[in-house]
Amino acid sequence: MTMKKPQTDFDYMQNLVEDFFKRASIKSALRVIANQSITGWEVWFQIEFARFLTEHESEPEWLREYPLEYDWRKEKHRSYFKPDFIIRKKGWALDRYIALEMKQHAQTGNCLSNMAADLVKVARIRESQLNVRSIWALGVFPTDEDSNLEEMIQTKLEAIGQSYYSDRVLAARINKTPFSYALF
Repeated sequence: MTMKKPQTDFDYMQNLVEDFFKRASIKSALRVIANQSITGWEVWFQIEFARFLTEHESEPEWLREYPLEYDWRKEKHRSYFKPDFIIRKKGWALDRYIALEMKQHAQTGNCLSNMAADLVKVARIRESQLNVRSIWALGVFPTDEDSNLEEMIQTKLEAIGQSYYSDRVLAARINKTPFSYALF
């Protein structure tokens, strides 16, 4: 009898993100965004993701922009950070969560840089306030066929002093749209 490998935080986030971007309504909206040159749609993106989480079969518990106190030893200028989402999969320990920051940008490099910067911010929260078991950034941006997203992500992570692990990075085109997404 083989034991099933436990699902990691990355596996869970990867499944959520892939399911989200398979939705026809999301692809249709992204095509409208591209065709009409709409900007500033990050809040729409977050609202659609919240709606998706509410309807998802894994029944995650989630909080939106829950204020987390910074560790004053790591952050001297601000008191609180509000991750876009705090997520707990049903069946996980009651006090352990995933933090998710979401970004969109018209330039791939800028989006990836903003995502990396958010990881640095979330890492400064006070550990005793809420047990955040992992921190992820999800970004959406237009890309062309020649973009080497994995290489770009590796460069952005190394620029903030983070190691790059290919098994904890997801980068993919969103079918039938001019957009791609990255999760790291």
